[in-house]
Amino acid sequence: MLQFVLNAIQRKRQYVAALVANLSIACMGASMAWTSPVEPKLNNLNESPLSRIPTASELSWIGSILTLGSLTGPAFAGIVAYRFGRKLAMLSSAVFFLLAYVLFLTAASVIQILVGRFLQGCGIGFAITITPLYVAEIATANRRGSLGSLVQTFITLGLLFDYAIGPYVSYTAFQWIHMILPIVFILAFTQMPETPQFFVSKGNYAAAARSLSYIRGEPMSELQHEFDSIQYSVEESMRNRGSFRDLFRDHANLRALTICTGVVIFQQLSGINPVQFFTQTIFDKTGTGLRGDISAIILGIFQVVASIVTALIVDRVGRRPTLLISALGMCCALFALGVYFFLDATGMENLEQISFLPVVSLVLFVVMFCTGFGPIAWVLLGEMFAPSIKSLASSIVSSICWLSSFFVLFYFTALGEAVGTHWLFWIFAICCAVGFVFTYVFVVETKGLTLPDIQARLNETTPVIAGNKS
Repeated sequence: MLQFVLNAIQRKRQYVAALVANLSIACMGASMAWTSPVEPKLNNLNESPLSRIPTASELSWIGSILTLGSLTGPAFAGIVAYRFGRKLAMLSSAVFFLLAYVLFLTAASVIQILVGRFLQGCGIGFAITITPLYVAEIATANRRGSLGSLVQTFITLGLLFDYAIGPYVSYTAFQWIHMILPIVFILAFTQMPETPQFFVSKGNYAAAARSLSYIRGEPMSELQHEFDSIQYSVEESMRNRGSFRDLFRDHANLRALTICTGVVIFQQLSGINPVQFFTQTIFDKTGTGLRGDISAIILGIFQVVASIVTALIVDRVGRRPTLLISALGMCCALFALGVYFFLDATGMENLEQISFLPVVSLVLFVVMFCTGFGPIAWVLLGEMFAPSIKSLASSIVSSICWLSSFFVLFYFTALGEAVGTHWLFWIFAICCAVGFVFTYVFVVETKGLTLPDIQARLNETTPVIAGNKS
């Protein structure tokens, strides 16, 4: 029996490697939600490490500067991943997270917190750029969607980590607890293999064979077809090494860039980051019977459950239908949330009779986001680009994602004050509706296809070589 279990684990090493790799994404999720429990502490001098309460502008920068770091990180992440390997690039993300928490622990000024938030953003940039790439390269074709969607699952676990712990511990204790995540990731991921694709790109075929054999838990004699497919794909891409211009000159690259960029932009224009960053504050403003911290925990639990369900079904349902359902659901939820704030702004009597509406709307919104636009954006990013251009393309798309996030976050409060909170959520709803149309018109289904098959579909040609789909 024990040997049977060991053999089963050996055959499923791609799952173990993907789960461990996504611990860096849990660090990302915890960094994203860091402001939700910390902002109330900074506004209370009895809990804050600062000598004064930050201004509204400073709090806005504390929330949004993370995205500037996330915008900076991908460019360097792509270079590190290409030259030194995916593994080192991912481990680098943990260093940024650890440095940030050291700064938070010793914070004596807003500037120091801002620098720490920027470093958190750099860690996010490294993690979100390279993790989908790493997972896509170690996963078999029929498991790439489910393993790729783990990104959103671990983001939500990181968010829930903050929601469940942050409000109930001191500011200092919160930073110490946060440091556990990157330390555990470093200790675990150092035991994971580099991808076969990276070793082939460096001409180290023996190491590539050992890596593939370890990940699949099978001898190379059973994996020769898959290894030949990887070797062909990587060497072909190296003979036609991609550059920035190739993103626009090659038909497949241009289609992939259009699809991935569009999906991540609509992902951010849904308003997900303002909701996640300031969940506790938003619930406090609704005036519901539930405390903001409890509502945030409930929201976090629903996010985790929805992300796990997506990981289980995405390879059966497909990427495109999942995105369409996600966009439609988010649109309806945001419209309902806008209706509640509109009624509140107009002074409707007996509003407490529908006090359940914002909670239900936000739960539906995050469930629909975690079902589609949250995970599928990173699945597509990991599988659509040719190996020759993948690191560069991932860096560019990730940077565009976080640039969009910065503007949404930075102007979230100001726009809400200018047009009203109800119109703010209605604008997000309209963006989701446009995202539905974009998905229907442009997104290509990639379910069950090997990486060479995906390139052939984007080029609208017949694949030259097929990979292993087992």
